[in-house]
Amino acid sequence: MIHHILKKIGSLIPEGKFRDNIKSVYIFIKDKLIFYFRIFLYYLFRIFPIKRNKIFIQNFYGKGYGDNPKYISEEILLRGLNIKLVWAVSSKSPKNFPQKIKTVPYESVRAIYEEATAKIWIDNCRKHSYARKRKAQYYIQTWHGSGVFKKVEKDVEQNLSAYYVKRAKYDSTMINIFLSDSKSSSQLYHSAFWYNGEILECGLPRDDILINFKSNQNIKNKVKDYYQITDDIKIILYAPTFRNNENMDIYNINYELLLNTLRKQMKDKWVILIRLHPNISEKSEFISYNKSIINASNYDDIQELMLASDILITDYSSCMYEFALMNKPVFLYVNDHEQYVNDRGFYFDLFSMPFPCAVNNDDLLQNILNFDTARYLNSLAAFWEKLGIIKNGDAAKRVVDRIVAEI
Repeated sequence: MIHHILKKIGSLIPEGKFRDNIKSVYIFIKDKLIFYFRIFLYYLFRIFPIKRNKIFIQNFYGKGYGDNPKYISEEILLRGLNIKLVWAVSSKSPKNFPQKIKTVPYESVRAIYEEATAKIWIDNCRKHSYARKRKAQYYIQTWHGSGVFKKVEKDVEQNLSAYYVKRAKYDSTMINIFLSDSKSSSQLYHSAFWYNGEILECGLPRDDILINFKSNQNIKNKVKDYYQITDDIKIILYAPTFRNNENMDIYNINYELLLNTLRKQMKDKWVILIRLHPNISEKSEFISYNKSIINASNYDDIQELMLASDILITDYSSCMYEFALMNKPVFLYVNDHEQYVNDRGFYFDLFSMPFPCAVNNDDLLQNILNFDTARYLNSLAAFWEKLGIIKNGDAAKRVVDRIVAEI
């Protein structure tokens, strides 16, 4: 009704700044009404009892079946537990979920009902500030990053909106347990995430398949079959993070030169899988693809892509830590290093890490061609010890054990 009234008024007003102001007022009122309506629904649905065997799951604000929530779900399904899994999914995300997982539209009335009546919540991002958790509910925060590298949350508070900071603080008060992959990550969650609760140092569920990659060759075969890559071809995975300004120029690797050089110097066949960050995956078509340069930005699970790959090229993404769990080579390409440091900041020097670092295409090629495996593995072992990294490969099992205890 408000929409129609404002629209009618707007049609009578000449175009200009005043009409723009009316539009802004309409959007503000609409957003506020939706916000408070959703809060109302959380309280309304408290007339229904909490279902002890129901888990409500979200991944990257409605993304599909992936990340840590996927691997926790896989463990539950593998055990055949009497647990109902409900996953909130946006309309644009793939719906390739196992049959035993129920999906509901993200942010819908149905999703709010399912969340308000589930015993367990699992999420890898901050909850929206309208979410209202009941005392008997149990919230597991898996987060979506790994390792300690880029400054986050409280440590970059000056770069965050007041709304996000308020929302993050509120979310942290609801969390019952935070998953961690290392001693250093645990310290970070307590110091920078406005969080004082329990931390379960078990590793990340999504990394179990990487730590145990030798027994997961079926996943490697799955990826190669999906992209029609034969067994004799090796894979480079390029998986950079995103920039706040969404600048596409920084992904300027000379892919053809890289492939030709590797084929000539290493006498192997190679392809490149390009996996852009979910925040910019919709813009992935700016790259020229062919049979050897493949767009993998819409593949659901980057963990599977990493397992199938022989080399990783990234920049500031935490996937560098995860790929290195397999002791495979990681190369950093950071042609905007100075700007990124100024914008975001790191906890330690990028060039002191075990991963060879390049600021241009020539350096990248030389780092790959001159790679010293023994030196890399020794440096990596020292790095893991410094971080206190957990490499047991049983994170999903430990999380599901906790879930079973709670329900």
